[in-house]
Amino acid sequence: MVKKFINIIETLGEWAGKIASWFILILIFSLVYEVASRHLFNKPTFWSYDISYMLGGSAAFLGMAWVMKNKQHIRVDLFYERLSERNQAILEICLTLALFFPLVLVGFTNSLDAAIASFLRQETAATGSWRPPIFPIRLVIPISLGLLFLQGVADTIRNIYQLLGRRI
Repeated sequence: MVKKFINIIETLGEWAGKIASWFILILIFSLVYEVASRHLFNKPTFWSYDISYMLGGSAAFLGMAWVMKNKQHIRVDLFYERLSERNQAILEICLTLALFFPLVLVGFTNSLDAAIASFLRQETAATGSWRPPIFPIRLVIPISLGLLFLQGVADTIRNIYQLLGRRI
């Protein structure tokens, strides 16, 4: 049952990571189009800047849970690698409970409030001439932090099992 729960969480993170990778591909194509349009035809686009930060920011946030699942995030390995697996698990549980969960929860609640307010005001981008709606990008942030929180739960469960001498 626990393994199935962890697999569901990690599958959600994998899908978010795949969506983020597609956003990067679309971002590359839109920037290539902008550069070609600007320099070859002297016709810059009016939408490129807004699309760039929306896609780039969304990709960065949506990729967080996938990065954490695959342990690709930055870590100070100087000390961590010298610890036994048991002590690594203890350190991760302590730091996750003391720092990770509180920070992610604060970020989640604040970003959710901002996304709801943005949606209710029908907020648009302040830059550019076409002023696209901004609430979709604001909604990506709490979704991404929610996925990151769930991945933290999965990792904590995995570390607790490791402390008990079992693997998931």
